[in-house]
Amino acid sequence: MNVDRKLLEQIKKKVQEELVKREAESLEYWLNELQKVYAKGHQTLPELKSDLRQFMDRLKNRIQTLKTKGL
Repeated sequence: MNVDRKLLEQIKKKVQEELVKREAESLEYWLNELQKVYAKGHQTLPELKSDLRQFMDRLKNRIQTLKTKGL
């Protein structure tokens, strides 16, 4: 039983590490995308709002895809 428990702990640790790694990669990607919006140097508020709306729509689409297809 100890071997099974040790193996289970190793697997749990490996899965947790992979989840953290993937979450960090995802957050880095979306931060980079948001920085692109910020770097555009919008001249008017409507321009900024338009780009922010597009950014939010992309996030919503990705979330919906993950919820429905898991990909």
